[in-house]
Amino acid sequence: MGYYIPLPGVDLMRLPSAAVGNTEGERLMRAIYGQASELPASLFDLGISPHINASILVSILLLLPKELLEWQPLDRLREARKEGKSGEAEINGVINNTALALALWTAFTRARQLLPYALLPQWFVPQATMALMAGTFMVQHCANTITAAGIGNGSTLVICMGIITEYADTIHAVLTALEASALPPLRLAALLVGYLGLVLFTVYLSSAEVRLPMVQYSSTPPQPRGASSGGQGELFAQARLILDRRAAQSEASATYFPIRLNSSGVMPMIIASAGYYGLLPRFLDLLGAQSAVGVLHAFQASLPGLLLYGLLVFAMEFLPFGAVNPQEVSEYFSAINVGIKSVAPGKYTVDFLQQKVRQCKFWGGLALGGLAVAAHAFDALCNAALGVSLATTSLVIIVGAVLQTSRQVASLREGPALEQRLDQERIVIGSLAHM
Repeated sequence: MGYYIPLPGVDLMRLPSAAVGNTEGERLMRAIYGQASELPASLFDLGISPHINASILVSILLLLPKELLEWQPLDRLREARKEGKSGEAEINGVINNTALALALWTAFTRARQLLPYALLPQWFVPQATMALMAGTFMVQHCANTITAAGIGNGSTLVICMGIITEYADTIHAVLTALEASALPPLRLAALLVGYLGLVLFTVYLSSAEVRLPMVQYSSTPPQPRGASSGGQGELFAQARLILDRRAAQSEASATYFPIRLNSSGVMPMIIASAGYYGLLPRFLDLLGAQSAVGVLHAFQASLPGLLLYGLLVFAMEFLPFGAVNPQEVSEYFSAINVGIKSVAPGKYTVDFLQQKVRQCKFWGGLALGGLAVAAHAFDALCNAALGVSLATTSLVIIVGAVLQTSRQVASLREGPALEQRLDQERIVIGSLAHM
């Protein structure tokens, strides 16, 4: 709704509509900025862009080696990446503060651009700046609420909403092009097979995981010497054994710990696409280097440019988006008395999990980077054959986000079932205690 609320104080009748591009980078940037084509200046005109831009900036700084840029606050953030949820919260705090500064600057710049079309020029710039900042942080609040509720990655879902609104227009353009052109059936079938193949590979990559075999340690404490063979202690020990056997029988098919091959979902592709195809050309355009923008677009369409884009997607996979924290997992294993098969508990489990997570990020990032390059190459092929793009990268992002959200919703549904089983165990133990 906020995308269609006009920015207060702007004469929309005199404001020219923004030029709508057809490249994948321009589509993604419009989805991030939340710019409705029917409304050239809305309350949510900045969309979620300040937070995404801040994430890109902090991510690039964290990827720089310590020898290249040595700065004490940055060194602290590098260490925070190893500290689990507390470190992730610290990094998110830095991203939010950076997003606040970027939102202030972006909103002020946008307000200055809209000043010639203001109904009342006096005090328009500060009022429009505050309104735009309120809109962008409303969007970010919605995204944070979605993430905190465990439904999915809020930023990804907000961006996907913008992508989906334009995808219907893309499909209409493709069908119109197919109707107007005499495309041979075999060539059309080949395009459809390639399209379906990319979608299926996205589904596979989103669900692929490494399964580590688990072992259940004995949960019955040894009785001290000379202890009585009867009594309440023995009764509780027997009840615990019965419950352990039932749990082992009911969960025999789940005796493994899964590590997702692509733990970050499609967020690395979104950040790399926004930075490479969106922010970089806009930055050069802002500097007035029009010739450099043309050279950049030609380079992005070439094979080295595509490979560089795939490398950026690969690098973004190593950022801490939804990754498994080995230290927390090891502590959880100790709490529930389980472990990884053939791996000693404690430090050895942490080291083993760190190695597996790095391997998954390497191969998952390599696969995601290859998928991103293949999607752009396929769109170039469709442009040559149909004269229109199929927006394959947008489809890949949508499919990946939907699968990630469906998995998290399914995990939320497991919570009540687990609580019910725990209540049943409590009832059984309570009944045995009163015997």
